[in-house]
Amino acid sequence: MKLEFLMAFDSHVKELQKVGSTPRGERFIYVVEGGTFEGPKLKGKAKDGGAADWMMVVNDGLSTLDVRKTFETDDGALIFVTYQGLYQFNEQLSANLEKGEGYAFGDTLFQVQMQFETGDERYSWLNKTLAVAEGRETGNKVEYRAYRMV
Repeated sequence: MKLEFLMAFDSHVKELQKVGSTPRGERFIYVVEGGTFEGPKLKGKAKDGGAADWMMVVNDGLSTLDVRKTFETDDGALIFVTYQGLYQFNEQLSANLEKGEGYAFGDTLFQVQMQFETGDERYSWLNKTLAVAEGRETGNKVEYRAYRMV
């Protein structure tokens, strides 16, 4: 198996909802809007509405991610995107984010696995694509670099 660059994409954090401590862990919901994506075979914007990251901090700052959003390509195709992953918080990272500062790729564990759904024949290859991505926060947005497994 090899990894092939698929795209870079980002999301803008519109709102952070702190649900609080639940029996499963501490629940946060990052409501996201906008953003762009671009790679060798696709380019466009994330649609507003319904996009969010349902994050759960389970222990020692380790969080599970569950994200759903819709991409719209520059030529009008809609692509439903889902990804799940792991995100490790620590004191320094949290302090940076509180000040509105970000961090570099690789400064912490922030990795996701992605799947895609589309009815547009031009992008039907995505229906059979599994991808992995690394992420980072920059203060008011989240950036990812995604790689297709081939």
